[in-house]
Amino acid sequence: MRKPRSGPGVGRELTVPQQLACALRILAHEGWRENLSGHITWATADGGMWCNPWGIWWDEVRACDIVRLDADGEIVEGSWDVTPAVFLHTELHRTRSDATIVVHNHPYYATLLSAMNEMPRMVHQNSCIFDDDLALVDEYSGVDDAAGGEWLAGQVGSASGILLAHHGAIVTGATIGEACYKAVTFERMCRLTYDILALGRTPNEIPAAQRPDLKAMLLQNTPWAYWDGATRQLLANEPEVIE
Repeated sequence: MRKPRSGPGVGRELTVPQQLACALRILAHEGWRENLSGHITWATADGGMWCNPWGIWWDEVRACDIVRLDADGEIVEGSWDVTPAVFLHTELHRTRSDATIVVHNHPYYATLLSAMNEMPRMVHQNSCIFDDDLALVDEYSGVDDAAGGEWLAGQVGSASGILLAHHGAIVTGATIGEACYKAVTFERMCRLTYDILALGRTPNEIPAAQRPDLKAMLLQNTPWAYWDGATRQLLANEPEVIE
């Protein structure tokens, strides 16, 4: 499987807080928001993580707003606070070495399916990036301490696209580009599923045998290309994000 040659890239080097601020705005513009709710976290080598703060909306966050936490969710750098819901992230990072990035919020169509107890269907080729990688966590009552986060991490298992019943969604990724591309694809997959069901039709899913090759191709080619393009456009229109 040939990998396409690199494109123009982002055009500049960005720090982790700058990249995280860009990711927050990119995903807010793609529907991954419910006013001030949700987090994106980036695990650090010492077991801690970078995180967006409470009270600043994803659409307006800047790099200077990003805070750094230790492995137990205590703030070690930054001017703002986070909510106890951050334990949803600390325990996933602790148990999942592949989940460098954890995205959580309440995008509309994912939340709609979670309220219907319906899994998103793989009816479009790009959704195959989640082949054998989806989970629905039912009987979910929220996470506000480490014990709750540990329970949730156990329910999630190895999945990278997760619906939380009556709540929202989680997407994980090994890189910021993978997490952003997967998050956008996950919400679109949920919308396609809902629209087909709302029409009274049965989703015609991609045959299981065809999905692994599509997944491998998508993981190889799409995350970096999506991230570069989305970040270039964001920096052109909202350059203050990296301040």
